[in-house]
Amino acid sequence: MWFSRGRCLAPVVSTSCGLALTGSGCRRERLCEEHVGSFSKTEFRRFPILEVREAGPRTKLIKCKLPTEQSVMGMPVAAYVLVGGDGWSSAYTPVTTDDQKGYFELLVKGYPDGQVSRYLCSLKPGDSVLVKGPVHKLPYKANMKKNIAMIAGGSGITPMLQVVKEVLKNPDDKTQLTLIFANRTPKDILIREDLDALAAGSKGQFKVHYVVDENDTNDDNIKHVGYITKALLSNVLPAPSPDVLVLLCGPQEMMQALAGLKRHRIDDPHKVGEPWWGQGGVQGILKELTYSESMVYKF
Repeated sequence: MWFSRGRCLAPVVSTSCGLALTGSGCRRERLCEEHVGSFSKTEFRRFPILEVREAGPRTKLIKCKLPTEQSVMGMPVAAYVLVGGDGWSSAYTPVTTDDQKGYFELLVKGYPDGQVSRYLCSLKPGDSVLVKGPVHKLPYKANMKKNIAMIAGGSGITPMLQVVKEVLKNPDDKTQLTLIFANRTPKDILIREDLDALAAGSKGQFKVHYVVDENDTNDDNIKHVGYITKALLSNVLPAPSPDVLVLLCGPQEMMQALAGLKRHRIDDPHKVGEPWWGQGGVQGILKELTYSESMVYKF
């Protein structure tokens, strides 16, 4: 199944979503320069851990202290940071925004073969983490699209949460949001209470649809059991249109089936550093549903 091996928060030498990579054959993303905050784009900085909470199976929510109570991260939307250190870092999207001053939070799912994730999940209050960034992915502007749909698998929820919070905090932003969130079972759904609270308080602007491999608890709020299908997407997503954007982040198997993997193309129409550079076009189910390259973005 999609969640047996794949993950979004992966070692920095992989090609999972949202990574600024170094080394031969790896993707390069430009580091953000326009946001001033507590992080640095040129060096890893150390931040003490205030609290560690369980957030799901093998998953921790790590709360880290910024330099002062009024400090912010300096995170644009959508962007991520590198966590770890020189030579062994992984990409993570904080689940807090600059609206939270004095601290930031990282959602970390530990994997048996994940050096950085296993290390982070072992940390306790009083320990510290090294952070570098941010690295900009897709610049978001209020009302840039009428509809933004998001398809996330497992820990791929983090960049989606960043976008959702950015939209819903602005009363002048009328963007309609739809999230399809896929996991193994209902108990594996990360930050479900947060997502449900955001949806409940949005007055219909934000809709969440949960998909699981197995509904072992007979959860009535599960939209679909099994793989994400063409029929499901056709029923839930806004129809293809220039005013629609579909965001994806999840295991490679999921990305391949829905939109194709990110890849370099000799004939790539976008310049290095532009948001759509290296996206690789649209394949899979979204292509069958006639979504064009400009309507799909892969983290």
